[in-house]
Amino acid sequence: MRIASTGLGKTELRAVIFDLQPKGNCIGLHATTDYPDGCKGWHLETYLEPQDILPVVLGFLRPGILWLIIKSFVFPLKNPKEPEKL
Repeated sequence: MRIASTGLGKTELRAVIFDLQPKGNCIGLHATTDYPDGCKGWHLETYLEPQDILPVVLGFLRPGILWLIIKSFVFPLKNPKEPEKL
């Protein structure tokens, strides 16, 4: 997962998701950063509130997104094309 924030300036973080579970009325997503070196090991937490869940699920069901998800499982890319900057 790639993360960019105006609070980080031009720094872009890369993180690995290690947990996704319900927490109260929310869905908690937990990740640990692995890049860049100065930010390795940061623990990131994001919580989807109830009003966020439907738009996210509907977004994943859009034909173009759903097709990309299916292709990523069936034909994993060794060198995927990534956006240069988030």
